[in-house]
Amino acid sequence: MESTAAVQASITLPRNCLEIVSALIEKLGGTIQLEDAIVVPPMPEHERPGKMLRGLRLRAELTQAQLAKAIGVPQSHISAYEKNTRRIPEEKTRMLAEILRSVPENFH
Repeated sequence: MESTAAVQASITLPRNCLEIVSALIEKLGGTIQLEDAIVVPPMPEHERPGKMLRGLRLRAELTQAQLAKAIGVPQSHISAYEKNTRRIPEEKTRMLAEILRSVPENFH
């Protein structure tokens, strides 16, 4: 295999894939320089709806009060949704998805 130029890249992958990806890169004539990885554990499933809501709300540059008004609930409900102390009702997930340009499944 003739190499014309080298490209440097950074990738993130599951730890259990490192060996096979390393072997492939070496077989293709590349090299790997491992850095100390920052291991981020998966988000617990029960935390996902609230974190998704908060992240999407902030991306949309909306306050809790503005979002609450848009879906017809008190601001305290948005706070509770984001803290995962109150389940988001199905009809509200559809409204949130539309306002935040997302999908209702993000809030289940």
